[in-house]
Amino acid sequence: MRGNKGLVAVVVATIAFSVYARTLLPGVDLGDTGGFQAAVLWPETSARQAYPLYYGLARPFVQAVSPGNPARGLNLFSAVCGALAVGLITYFAALLTTSLAAGAIAGVFLAFSHTFWTQSIIAEVYALHIALIACCLLALYAFKARPSNRRLALFFAVYAISFGNHLSMVLLLIPFTLFLFAVHPRPRDLLRPRTIALAAGIACAGTLLYAPQFLFVWTNIDAPPNWSDRVATFWFDVTKADWRASMMAGVDRSELADRVAMWAWDARLQFGIGGVLLAAIGALRLWTVSRPWALLLVSAYAINTLFAITYNVGDPHVFFLPGHVLTALAVASLFASHKGLSRPLSIAATVVLLAYASWCGWDMWPSADRHADRRADALVARVAAGVTDINAVLVSDMDWQAENALLYSARYERRQLAWRRAAEVLPHLPFLVHDNQMIGRDLVVAADAAARVTAAYGPLFPLIPDVVPAGIAAHAAAIPRGTPYVLVLLAPTGNEHLDADDFDTAVTTLAGPTAHARTRAQFQFWAGLAGERNATYEQSDRPFRKAFAILGDPFSIRMEAWLPFETFRRAGFGHVLRGREHVLTVERGVSLVSFERDGTPAVAYAAGLYAPRARFRIPALIPQQVADGSGAILKTAPSLLEARH
Repeated sequence: MRGNKGLVAVVVATIAFSVYARTLLPGVDLGDTGGFQAAVLWPETSARQAYPLYYGLARPFVQAVSPGNPARGLNLFSAVCGALAVGLITYFAALLTTSLAAGAIAGVFLAFSHTFWTQSIIAEVYALHIALIACCLLALYAFKARPSNRRLALFFAVYAISFGNHLSMVLLLIPFTLFLFAVHPRPRDLLRPRTIALAAGIACAGTLLYAPQFLFVWTNIDAPPNWSDRVATFWFDVTKADWRASMMAGVDRSELADRVAMWAWDARLQFGIGGVLLAAIGALRLWTVSRPWALLLVSAYAINTLFAITYNVGDPHVFFLPGHVLTALAVASLFASHKGLSRPLSIAATVVLLAYASWCGWDMWPSADRHADRRADALVARVAAGVTDINAVLVSDMDWQAENALLYSARYERRQLAWRRAAEVLPHLPFLVHDNQMIGRDLVVAADAAARVTAAYGPLFPLIPDVVPAGIAAHAAAIPRGTPYVLVLLAPTGNEHLDADDFDTAVTTLAGPTAHARTRAQFQFWAGLAGERNATYEQSDRPFRKAFAILGDPFSIRMEAWLPFETFRRAGFGHVLRGREHVLTVERGVSLVSFERDGTPAVAYAAGLYAPRARFRIPALIPQQVADGSGAILKTAPSLLEARH
């Protein structure tokens, strides 16, 4: 029987991997994903890279399958981990319920849930995190089936190692402890010094995963002189205590109701209302069959959800992810001890649930598919265009998410790129400018860095425009009249500026002078034919879906984020589909898609991470011919020294 369970688990995992491989992000991404991709093969160790198990497993994998493209290799590693997690959850659910059908249902529900799918096709720690949770559940199952000190030690070891991937495993400490007390034949033995010493010893052994990070802090030239301060520095960096302190339970009470609404919407996004209701019924059924397992699932779900609701972070949706696993297991629990069900009814229920889960995957595929997403590569190309260590030095002050993509490119793709952060060079900028001018190199200054240079040095360094990006109104004006378009406005983050006049001009150009005016709603979109009236318009402060038609072609827009809490979302804040073809990933700020004559989508962004930025030059003393951001040849202006003299 266990062989059959293993076979079902392998089949479901294989299906999941084939889906993830086909929808895999092909290269670098912004944010933490770009940071992981930049670090995975880089020899330098940092205490801030607080995921030693993740890197320890990913590094040899990437070296074996994709050493020339670490970004894609690490994305593929997530796909493998995601498929492994699906297989393990399938196997565990089949053991828990003694039903092969229940195992398959749990696996398919998890595989096609929105957040898990989108995290399994990019370089992130969460797919491995779920796989490790599944390993812990299997170790607990083995202990319950045949309690022994050896099996208890096995669980302690798996749980301890899991902390090397993500510290949020601590949220499962209470549920796991309650379960052990509920199933141990002699619960008091868990409190004996021998058992406590065993757990403590295994936990200490697990911390050895962090030895490279500790040695980095201990031997760093900037390390504090006292050993106690070095340990404190290590703990500070590994736990990221500087920003976690303000985020743990950092939600204002006035926002709690809205955060609870976000949780309810997120649950529906993963499984639909039907799936959520089935999970609730399944949890009740599990309580009647096995209270220890029901206690674990319910307590783990409650603690994890409470943490996610009160964790004041820019991507709260990923912290609901363990709850999605528990929801899938709860749905499978409908089949726990199904002695009262007739065989035909059991088969019918299995077919219906598998069909429902598969339909969820079919419905989600277009918005989850990132196999053609090269937006991060394009962003880096715009910033670094024409800059090499021979002709120029790039100085930037980018958002951390975009900077991680640039860091990856500088390490693996553009190794000839000379690049420095503005904060690193601003104090000695006059010397940097002079030294580079004397060897014939420009300083190429990105827009945000240019503002800092001007604020610090005034007119000392005249900045010559190098790249002047067009506003969204210019993009709108360039769209031929009668061309289908969709224009979306999402409330920008606080550090982004929306040029209201430029945007209003774009709306008037596309939808006519009688178009719906911009409001303060979080989500707004206009769609129709360029230059013609009667555009489709929608505004909302909550996520929504809307279907509409342009020239008889079916379109739909999906807003899949909860604003204002979510400041970044790796899979995009929303999506525009033409039929089942994905044509636009909606981001914070302005997103615009129109269509070329052959139907190819043409996309433009403004007031957001992917928006083109201005670029400036402080030219060299020795004239050079350098390609600007558009690929044209730019001749340097007379030297600044000559101008000053």
